[in-house]
Amino acid sequence: MILRSAKVSLTDHLGVLVGTFIVRVKVISRYKGSLLMDILMPLFLAAMPILLGQAMAGSTAAASANFQHSTGLTEANYIAYMIIGANVFSSIMTSFWLFGLFIRREQTLGTLESLFMSPAHKLSILAGLTLYVEARSLFTFVLGYSLGCIVFGVNPLQGQVLLALFILLLGLIPINGLSFLLGALVLKVKQANTIFNTFQWPLAIISGIFFPITVLPVFLQIFAFMFPGFYVTHDIQAALTGLKWLFGNMFLDLGVLFAFTLICPLIGYWIFAKTEARSKRAEGIGQF
Repeated sequence: MILRSAKVSLTDHLGVLVGTFIVRVKVISRYKGSLLMDILMPLFLAAMPILLGQAMAGSTAAASANFQHSTGLTEANYIAYMIIGANVFSSIMTSFWLFGLFIRREQTLGTLESLFMSPAHKLSILAGLTLYVEARSLFTFVLGYSLGCIVFGVNPLQGQVLLALFILLLGLIPINGLSFLLGALVLKVKQANTIFNTFQWPLAIISGIFFPITVLPVFLQIFAFMFPGFYVTHDIQAALTGLKWLFGNMFLDLGVLFAFTLICPLIGYWIFAKTEARSKRAEGIGQF
């Protein structure tokens, strides 16, 4: 309580933000294999439906025709669609689980309580984590997408590349907001990996990474429209491959994504703060 009463200036909060970002960059720089896997995994993930489709159809052209006929996406580039979906999914999952794993790591190290009792507000720490996630996701998306395009013979510069990158950065903000929910679950359940493995593939399905959500049952389509990751995936595919925008207009799509950007962080942080307060009154947030 004494620590919390100390006055902290805006400059101090910015210092915490930048310091948190630098610490996370230094940590990941020591695990270059992790970054390499972030780049390679979308390639492996996209290769499965691409090669399976070619094997079933007999050729790339036939596989593309089958995909367009089955999904109704007659304007879609079949291979680019898979590569984009895999890389966007990887970025979404990185953003979604990183805060939960951060909470779990600090719990196991015994530093979570002291971190949250420091004079700096938690929002400064969370903002630094968000900045790190945005930078890491942008870096791995650009390299992973470029690598996938080179391997499968797709032009990586097709479409509106800068718009796609803007959509990615904008869309990861509500995903980071939802990651606070995962952090709240970690505080209660103490099992970050179990939670992540539970949510990973259902979110992949409703994000439409390998197929449009129109092929899903209606109740899953409803969940998809409630998840910002679906809008990020579709809008990046629209920017890069020329698919139709969800609401027929780029600005309407971006408006919906911007609304998620405002709402999700507020809801996510509110739930995390409530869970943290209850945990402090009970067993404490540092128990693991």
